[in-house]
Amino acid sequence: MSNGTTEPEPGTDYRVSSVDNAMTLLAALKDLPSLAVKEAAALLGVAPSTAHRLLTTLQGQGFVAQNPETRRYGAGPALFEVALAALQRADVRRAARAHLVALSAEVRETVSLTVLEGTSVRFIDSIEGLERVRGVARSGATLPAHCTAGGKVLLAALSDVELQRLYPNEELRPLTVHSITGRAELFDELAAVRRRHYATSFEQSTVGLSATSVPVNDPQGRPIAALVVSVFAARLDNDTVTALVEASSARARRVEEELRAPLSELSARV
Repeated sequence: MSNGTTEPEPGTDYRVSSVDNAMTLLAALKDLPSLAVKEAAALLGVAPSTAHRLLTTLQGQGFVAQNPETRRYGAGPALFEVALAALQRADVRRAARAHLVALSAEVRETVSLTVLEGTSVRFIDSIEGLERVRGVARSGATLPAHCTAGGKVLLAALSDVELQRLYPNEELRPLTVHSITGRAELFDELAAVRRRHYATSFEQSTVGLSATSVPVNDPQGRPIAALVVSVFAARLDNDTVTALVEASSARARRVEEELRAPLSELSARV
């Protein structure tokens, strides 16, 4: 029996439509404190049963929560976590900007700020160095985390369970002949990163380019980003690694101070 709505047939179009409808419901919770099933159905133009399935799915993932008394659905803990992560990313980029500039001027190399996105790292800010041969600024770019110093710093902060989930297979895709190509080798490298509190990448993402990286922690002490110094490979020896890590660590601590400071004090502390 028809209820005046049109239900899509199962398949790719149906899955895309379901994702679009789910995003519409989440967007609606930006302006509405809660939604009833019938209200969600009217908003989407679907049957109440379809709206209920979508809400139940979102509830299972923590993106919405149901009030047991009113039976209405509001924003769930996972939605708040996504919003908090986005705010933290904006905060760390703003807090780190002046320190990226200062560190790049101090070491004359390209300095970047990266964050973890699954098995990739994204460069959210980058200051190009002063040396004639240098790494290019990569703001907005992504690279496989296991091939980068910043990625290894951030992966090292994850639990064994999280790492196994991210890397269920033994083989890893290389970017160069120097890249890590096996999960066991990566996990051994991450154990070393945890011991020394910094990571290196010797031409593992780009031939001719190496890097050092240290973590930037949020106010709860969890790594939220990585501070990366990219160096022409021929210039990165053991002494240079030590010097870059010391300079980067000092700047990372300054960024962490900014993240702990009230926003009203931010400009005065940079």
